[in-house]
Amino acid sequence: MTVAGIKGIKDIKGIKDIQDIQDIQDIQGIPFVLETIVQNLVPIKRNAFPWVDDQPTKEDLNHIFNQTSDEFDALKLKDEMLADLRSGKATLVTKRGPYAKVLAVVYPGTVIPWELFGDIFVAFGQAKQSKANEVKKKPWRVVWFAHPQKRLLPKKGEIAPEHVNGGYTHTCVADTIVIYREEEVCRVLVHELLHAACTDDPSLSVAHQEVYTETWAELFLIAILAKGSVKKAASLWKKQAQWIADQEYVLRNYGVTESSYGWRYTVGRRRVLASLGIPLPPPSGVGQESLRFTHAGM
Repeated sequence: MTVAGIKGIKDIKGIKDIQDIQDIQDIQGIPFVLETIVQNLVPIKRNAFPWVDDQPTKEDLNHIFNQTSDEFDALKLKDEMLADLRSGKATLVTKRGPYAKVLAVVYPGTVIPWELFGDIFVAFGQAKQSKANEVKKKPWRVVWFAHPQKRLLPKKGEIAPEHVNGGYTHTCVADTIVIYREEEVCRVLVHELLHAACTDDPSLSVAHQEVYTETWAELFLIAILAKGSVKKAASLWKKQAQWIADQEYVLRNYGVTESSYGWRYTVGRRRVLASLGIPLPPPSGVGQESLRFTHAGM
């Protein structure tokens, strides 16, 4: 099974309804939902998604230079990197795999995680798009502006898009994924691929679509990193669950509520996890300025 084939929790083999999940007491320290994902994802072998050097097409270049800053990128990270690309301070690295293409605008020394990128695409499988009652396969395309700006809690004021956002795409469109931070690039890639793979529930508000997508993205990323190992997934989840709980503690004290913009990517995850029968540990009380969504070990 690929990630793109999973529309919701009931699509995962072995899960009949939410009550089944809530009744399970997992003695291995891993949520049943996550364990099931690990066991059902397509096996990922080393170098399963070979990358080869490629050249951007004219359309690729037009697409890249059209990604100017917007309301979500108030820090103008994309504009800065586009200017640096023009001046030669940044370079464009282009590679393609069996059914994906990545165009990375990077600075000297930027590490591009090609192997993990490949593992993620293997987990999602080939993109399929429906048009005029016909399903067509189309390669994924990702533009990555690897800006080093971190996600940080502001000293004061509302948490806004410039503090947390780092990517976007069009729903159900395979070739419009754009990521504009170096930090958490793989987590953002999974998040945007879920949108592009048509997993959004249109009956939900945008905020609730985002919190569901983000929560699932973190679970799927752990499953992909685990490469079939329930033990490794359990270890990664233990750290991530604590990170979520600690971040929630900090942000609730900061004043984040359901009406706050930041809720959809952070505090709101508790509600989604609870609906899947996944509890969180008590917060450790350790303060943090980072607003990254996943712990540094991911």
